[in-house]
Amino acid sequence: MRKTFLFYSFLLLLAVSSCSSQYKGGKFEITGKVSDPKSKMIYLKEVDFANNNTIPIDSFKIQSDGAYTLKADVKEQRLFVIMVDQGFPFLVINDGSAIGININPSDPLHPHISGSNATKNLYVFVNNYRLKDSVLAKTFMQLDSLHKLPATTPAQDSLITNLGRQKDVQLTDMNNLIKSFANTSNNAVSVFYVLAIMAPRSFTPQDLLPLAQAASDRFKNDGNLAGFASRVKEAVAAQNTNGNFSLLNQLAPDLTMQTPDGKTMKISDFKGKYLLVDFWASWCMPCRAENPNVVAVYNKYKNKNFAILGVSLDKDKNAWIRAIQNDHLVWNQMSDLKQWGSAAVQTYHFNGIPFNVLLDPSGKIIADNLRGEDLDKKLGEVLN
Repeated sequence: MRKTFLFYSFLLLLAVSSCSSQYKGGKFEITGKVSDPKSKMIYLKEVDFANNNTIPIDSFKIQSDGAYTLKADVKEQRLFVIMVDQGFPFLVINDGSAIGININPSDPLHPHISGSNATKNLYVFVNNYRLKDSVLAKTFMQLDSLHKLPATTPAQDSLITNLGRQKDVQLTDMNNLIKSFANTSNNAVSVFYVLAIMAPRSFTPQDLLPLAQAASDRFKNDGNLAGFASRVKEAVAAQNTNGNFSLLNQLAPDLTMQTPDGKTMKISDFKGKYLLVDFWASWCMPCRAENPNVVAVYNKYKNKNFAILGVSLDKDKNAWIRAIQNDHLVWNQMSDLKQWGSAAVQTYHFNGIPFNVLLDPSGKIIADNLRGEDLDKKLGEVLN
């Protein structure tokens, strides 16, 4: 268990793009006061999850009475941070068009919030979580100290047993807080934040999967929750795999889908070449992170009887096409635009993406789930 304060370092690692049942996005304004008279500038930044950084949106020179105004115009609800000078980041979700936040830089966990129920409820959760995490951290520290002793007395052994039981109760209590928030919050941005940042610290992938899938099902239009559920599925699959893909060394089942321009395409169209069938989606962040590696191997081997066929689990055709263009995926692509209802999932028996299979010229699957250096190494073996 990490120390309590460490989870706050993750605040700058998230950016979400999602919708709720109320405010859908557009122009919004944040106003308020900063209590520290020494503060000079205040900044609004969108947190860019895909690239692990923040994007400057607006800034304001704080007035003599501490007043400030920040403005933005975005199409969807997202996660933002407000920073006074270069201080601690304050979380903001734009679920309202007029948000008020009074800030005390020396008390970063208790801003006064109005006009944003999502932000207010998230801070209630964060503070409750912090308290439970602090208690649990102390228990872990006591146990660590006792376990480091070269020898223990019967009294210390009894204390270790009691602390172990105490730890289990405290951990369950903290996880129940996460479960309750994830299952009851009506804001997809908040749910994604809690599941992606807090939950993995104390949940196993197996325990996290039903929460992630339920959240994705509840907020069906949220790409980040869908992508997160996919990553958890992949982690569970990796733990459960026996190292043998059921279709390995068999002829690849055929799939017929539409290209972005509406033409029909099949896996069997590529017989006679080594073919990498790459299952991915525009909303899947691990897929997007892996795409540069796929681009690199394509450029390296494209003239050696090698081709790639992208099979997307997208639902939004425009998002699919934009991702193809933005990631420079110049090879053939096809999709039935059914997300996890795609025929690809049932046919190739995978439950997480990115996933791929490598076919030899006869159409037989000779490898699966190749990434990064492993993909390059395998292609080098069969193509050189």
